[in-house]
This record gives sequence, C-alpha cells and structure tokens, in this order.
Amino acid sequence: MALNYFGTDGIRGQALVSPLSLEEVVRWGKAWGQVARSRGIREMVLGWDPRNSSAPLAEAFVQGLGDQLQLLVLGMVPTPAVAWVASRRPGAWGLMISASHNPPEDNGLKGFDHQGEKLSEEDEEAVERAFEALASEALRPTPLNPESEPVQEYLAHLGPLSLPKGIRLVVDCAHGATAPWAPALLKGEGISWMGTPADGDRINVGVGSTHLEALRAKVLETGAMAGIAFDGDGDRCLLVDGEGHLVDGDQILWLLVQDLRAEGHSIPGVVGTLMSNGGLEEALRRAAIPFTRTPVGDKHMLRELARCGWDLAAEASGHIIQKHLGPSGDGLATALAALHALLARPEGARWNWRFQPWPLKLVNLTARHRRPVEECANLMDSLKRLETLHGDALRVVVRWSGTEPKLRLMVEARETARMEAALHRLEEAARTDLGI
Repeated sequence: MALNYFGTDGIRGQALVSPLSLEEVVRWGKAWGQVARSRGIREMVLGWDPRNSSAPLAEAFVQGLGDQLQLLVLGMVPTPAVAWVASRRPGAWGLMISASHNPPEDNGLKGFDHQGEKLSEEDEEAVERAFEALASEALRPTPLNPESEPVQEYLAHLGPLSLPKGIRLVVDCAHGATAPWAPALLKGEGISWMGTPADGDRINVGVGSTHLEALRAKVLETGAMAGIAFDGDGDRCLLVDGEGHLVDGDQILWLLVQDLRAEGHSIPGVVGTLMSNGGLEEALRRAAIPFTRTPVGDKHMLRELARCGWDLAAEASGHIIQKHLGPSGDGLATALAALHALLARPEGARWNWRFQPWPLKLVNLTARHRRPVEECANLMDSLKRLETLHGDALRVVVRWSGTEPKLRLMVEARETARMEAALHRLEEAARTDLGI
C-alpha cells in the first residue's frame, strides 16, 4: 500500500485544512488509538509546539483517542522530549503536533513507537487504513492538563552546562518549542537570547536554523564565540562560528567524533544520508572510521544505527542523533555536546578542526504535481550522461521532498566548475519535464 498522508516526517500540511482539519484530526486520534492498541500499546505521550493551531489540534486528537489508551500530556515541549519520554515508559507511543521548521500556518502529526523512534511504514499504513474507515464526529471541548515531572526528567537527563566567565554565546530558539526550556540547560552571563519567547505567530519567521542571518549579525555584533540555532520543534541544531560562518550538521558530527576520540572513546562507525557532504566521508575515511549513507530522514538513520550497533548519525540540516542520549535527533543535546567539545579546545584552536567540504549546491524546484523521477525522461537522460562523463568525481541526489511539493536537485564535486555545470544541466532537464 502506498502511503497517501505520511511523508518522511509524519503527516504535514497547512493547519486546520485537510487532512489536518479539526474533524479529521479527531479521526486521526481514533485511528492512532486503534492501531496502538492492536500493537499492545497502553499509553500515548502527547506534546506540541507553540503554533496557534497546535493546542486545538491536540484537543481534537485526544477527543478521537478517547479511552482507548492512557494519556500522558507533556504540553508545549521539544519533539525529542516526547520521543525520550515515550522510550522510557513501557507500552507507550508518542505523538508530537508540530511542523518542525515550516512556517506558522503549517502543522503536522509526528508519531513515535515504544522505542521513541518514528513509526514504521507498516504502522503508518495501518493508521491510514483505520483513518479511511472511520466516520467524522462532532467536535467537543477536551481540556488537557500537562504534567511537568517527565519534562523535568528529560532536562535533567541532558544536564545543564554553565559557560565559563568571559565566553559569549548567542542562542536562537526560533520562537519555538525550545524557548521555555533552553535557558534551564544553557547558563551563563555571556548568553544573548534570540527567538524568545515561544510565539505561535513568529515561529520560524526570520529566525531559527533555516534563517541564520539575524544570528550571524548578533554573533558579529557581540563578539560571541559561537551562535546556536534551533528549529521550531527543537530536533535540529546548527552553529555559526565567531566570524558568522555556518557550521552544519556534517561539521558538527565531525566535531563530536574528534571530541569522543580525544576522551578515549572508540567509534565503530557513523551514519549519514545521501545528502551528507563528500568531504565528511573523506575525513572519516582518513580517520579510519566506517561511514554509511541512508535515504534522507532520521528514521532511516536510526534503523542503520541499530543494524550496525553504532551510536552517531547526522544530517547536514542539523538532525544529530546520539543514541546514548536519546532515540531521535535532539537540538538541545546537540548544542550541549558541541559546546562541550568546543570549550575543551584551546581558545586559539576552537575552530581549526573542520574538514574541507566538497563544493555542493542544492536547488529546490516547486512543481504543481509530483511526477515520479523515473518518468522524467530528460532528467533521467541527463543523469545517465553525467554518470558516464564524471563517474565518482561527481555525486548527484535527485529526490522529492517528503513534506513539500519540491523536487530537490543536489550536486557535489571536488571542483566547483564541474558541480555548477552539472547542476545547470539537471535543472534545465527537470524544468522541461515538470513544465516549470
């Protein structure tokens, strides 16, 4: 069965519009409960981000869930808190209402299994079938009462970090789910806060990990050692250095690898995705650390970590998984680990550890309809010709976004000219096939 609603990160779209209208979310709640019970699940852990639509959607979901499962309401929390709490409660699933880095008018439903990992495709298919079989029901008020103790346990598990005197840092919470909680973990007189407080109207608007311009400016203005940016639901973290340059998820992974080795830990291997930079793979190869790639999405990285018995995985976008700390990408955990690694280095050598990235460029083409890539004749022909012409000296990834009607074209190569020429060729072919 092909999935009709679930993408790479749950169900996502415009809030309060099909398939996320309040009436439909009541049905989603009932469907989720039915499938969870059939899997032996007894409890649902529920959280949401600060979007204006999140609390009404949570109430609708709980109405549908009814008395099928016990309910633990965390309230407005980062997504990783839901995953972590669910993983520590026997017989629990988790549900996060969020659209991550998307604009305020969007929202979504992210499901987690009893291990705190994204639902399997089999579970997603079962939820979709149950949803389609259900009739709508009238909305009714469903008050929710959040419990704070599990959230405090999650924060204590991550542990606070106090900056040494004289260290300046800028932290951007994207007006999102980390805004109430990050100050409990990052402490110090030298911290400048941005993207606070949590605000449903301003979440991800000109701030956060997808809008780094204001963070860069503040770092340069204050002379900070670094800047940290979370996304709206707190499962991503990116950095900028003291000169305002981006430090993406690939570089953060390389930093953590070096820090772990410096502390005497062995690293049997790490996981990236098809979008991970070739420079990271090259650096890991020189360090004799095995590296494997998966499709985009933290659920794929988690499965590969489990298969290999490894601990570390990352996407360039800032999803960093440290399985010893939790079962999902966690922006707060990433920020703490990265700061620990940076502060352990001599002041004059804080940023001289980075690998040399291969030139890479990503183009997003918005289309009216998702046409399967294999049916795009011009694009497929260009891909074959590029492979014949360049071989291993060029790497290309072509895929549809899992959450938006965008075709992503990524090209990287050792030489910028080779990369630019190949991307131009692919973009022209894709525009012809898609009629844009």
